[in-house]
Amino acid sequence: MSVLQNFRSLHKKFASVLFVFFFLIGLTGSLLSFKSAFTKIIFENKQVNAESKIGSILPLDSLEKIATSILNEKANTKFKKSEKVEIKITKGTVLFYYKDAYSIQLNGASGEPILIEKKFGGIIQDVHDGAILDNLFTNKLSLSKKVYSIIMGLSLLLLTITGTYLWYKPKMIKKNR
Repeated sequence: MSVLQNFRSLHKKFASVLFVFFFLIGLTGSLLSFKSAFTKIIFENKQVNAESKIGSILPLDSLEKIATSILNEKANTKFKKSEKVEIKITKGTVLFYYKDAYSIQLNGASGEPILIEKKFGGIIQDVHDGAILDNLFTNKLSLSKKVYSIIMGLSLLLLTITGTYLWYKPKMIKKNR
């Protein structure tokens, strides 16, 4: 069996097995370009201006209580605590993230709500980068995501190399005749 036939066989086997995964990565990658279309704005207050001074931000526990009560009222939810906090110092805003993809942005100085939204694009992102495997197996180390990323990256590299060889080798043979 020649090198060309070995590459062709290897390329065909890998491509047929990984087709579904590459298709999903391409589809979800395309959908991610429209990620903002998968966001539902529940409340937006354009009159509230953010304070840009870091010293004027209220304590985080107070802001979290305000954010949780406003979110529960406006989005008809029953949250007790946020999962993640993001402070944007230059903008003077504080973002609180909750389960089920809810988030609320507050003015850091006054505690007034600026934006409440629910993002539906998270599942698309999780499928795209393999994090859905970690969610299914409740893996805190994100080991499944890392293994998935390594396998897909190396497979794509292998298919690119063998595909280029399969395309270029016949041209070289034809040229040498």
